[in-house]
Amino acid sequence: MVDASLLSAFMDLLPLRQVILWRLLGEPGSRQVWLQSGSHQRGELMPWVESLGEPGLEPRPYEALPLHCECHEQVKVIQMAMERTHGALLPMASEREVEGVVELVLDQPLDLSLQRMAQSVLKIHRNFLGLLDYSERDTLTGLLNRKSFDETFLRATAMEAARMFASDGPDERRSRQLDRRHWLGVIDIDHFKRVNDTHGHLIGDEVLLLVARIMRSTFRYDDRLYRFGGEEFVVLLSAPDDASAGAAFERLRTQVESFTFPRVGHISASIGYSDVRPGDTPQAAFERADRAVYHAKEHGRNQVQSQARLVEQGLLDESGIVGDIELF
Repeated sequence: MVDASLLSAFMDLLPLRQVILWRLLGEPGSRQVWLQSGSHQRGELMPWVESLGEPGLEPRPYEALPLHCECHEQVKVIQMAMERTHGALLPMASEREVEGVVELVLDQPLDLSLQRMAQSVLKIHRNFLGLLDYSERDTLTGLLNRKSFDETFLRATAMEAARMFASDGPDERRSRQLDRRHWLGVIDIDHFKRVNDTHGHLIGDEVLLLVARIMRSTFRYDDRLYRFGGEEFVVLLSAPDDASAGAAFERLRTQVESFTFPRVGHISASIGYSDVRPGDTPQAAFERADRAVYHAKEHGRNQVQSQARLVEQGLLDESGIVGDIELF
């Protein structure tokens, strides 16, 4: 909604043909891509698609847009001459870093006064996002916090209900959406207390920060990543089946295990996950995934466990409750 308002403000305040919002996805030093996350052209608004499970536009390789790369890397305005129009690229920064580029299409070159106005709009946008980040993101890792979890989770349960009860039809886009089921995973760093006791809390915080970075580079751009507190992380993702969801969490487990953390060396993580069901509550889904984590820790740690498979194997009781964590 904030990005949609940004696009509308540009169209209202500047004589534009079109404004396009490009988000930069991926961690610095790893593979990065451009995602066209919003576009406004002559009164027709296509807001940023962030809803979990909605297929958006395909990302483009970082090198495929060299002028956008120059705008991002040098944090400067780039003027572009087109065949019949003119263009300009402006870096879009958050409180943390430059994370995107705004592309303007005009009939005339962007003069200094219009450039200042555009930069003022971007500054207001940045300040507003900073306020949202303060309330909805974990201050240490930058991942989403518990406060922003409920709405996304309930949207996922609604999509699960639509998938289960929808009738077959010709709408191909809707069919693609309904093919993607939703899964909740809980990630717990093994022996994290030992890290804090041995190396101190500053090194422990660095481990949490690096684990969050590994998560962002492992999962897709539309997966939702959370830190609920301490060494516990939560992922809400979409995948066609249990095996695909398990493979995504296994990639994370492997990445964490193979990473060399400063001062600490190697650590591991225990991961449990569960499907998201129609009518689910956040507490119920979290408890199912948390029980799978508990099983993983009781049987050797450094592994990924599916709650559904554990129930099928008779290793977990579907109705039992393990642990006394109350988050909701």
